[in-house]
Amino acid sequence: MPLHDPALQYFLTVLETGTINAAARRLYVASSAISRQITRLETELGTTLFERHQNGRIATDAAHAFAGFARRAIQEATHIVDEVHERQRLAARYTIAATDGTGHDLLPELLTEFHAAHPKARFVVQLHEAKAVTQAVRDGTADLGITFSLAIDSGVTILYAQQAPLRAVMRLGHPLADTAPLTLAEVAAYPLALSSLATTNRRLVEACGASHGQQIEAVFECDNPDALVRFVRNSDAVTFLGQVTLPHQPADVVTVPLREQEFGQRTLQVQCRAGRSLPQAVSSFANFLVDALEQRAV
Repeated sequence: MPLHDPALQYFLTVLETGTINAAARRLYVASSAISRQITRLETELGTTLFERHQNGRIATDAAHAFAGFARRAIQEATHIVDEVHERQRLAARYTIAATDGTGHDLLPELLTEFHAAHPKARFVVQLHEAKAVTQAVRDGTADLGITFSLAIDSGVTILYAQQAPLRAVMRLGHPLADTAPLTLAEVAAYPLALSSLATTNRRLVEACGASHGQQIEAVFECDNPDALVRFVRNSDAVTFLGQVTLPHQPADVVTVPLREQEFGQRTLQVQCRAGRSLPQAVSSFANFLVDALEQRAV
């Protein structure tokens, strides 16, 4: 028997799919059962959660507010079950929100290492832009967040923080490859391959440009670090990445330190929801992540 009210899962699935029929198909539950449970929730809450429209159900503001509670309730119930049945073996289900910079190489490598020691562990990795990682932790849709941040965010507890400065990345043999440290003006004289404004990388570059009167214009824009590196490997373009994003630097690519202090203002953080007492399994996993990151250059 689930420790949480099944109506919470019914509600969240309708919220995600947009219709009761779609939710019923996903959950293998009769539409009438879902409809009754939604009506019961609305009665208990004293408010409307979904408005009927021709194309489905439209969530109200009250539904979006209630969704945070529903996700946290299911999350806590799931972890209690994991704690009771699988505590000693760390055979829990871990949901981690991460940015592209940490999620495409570093995190899979760490998860592989953890899984080798705990073969029954299960992982769900969500890739978001930096602010959305923190929001996923606040909302309870992720146990932990691994993200880059330019500030101290509310609603989360920082389990680990380390400066993660940006470096200029270019092909081997690039005219700037032997000049260190580089200024932004020197780099900007060449084509720039940049991530989007949703990333801390781009926001740092733009802030530094504004501070020093340097115009920033990308000839190639993409949030995938692999794509950025491939672009600069075959041109005179330069991109900006942190060391943690390039744990295994290609032989034909070089990274060069940057002179401006702004490029060192970013931190790599491991976050959990503020005020939450982590289950033992998640706490042990978080400790593993922190220990592993402390041994790596970021």
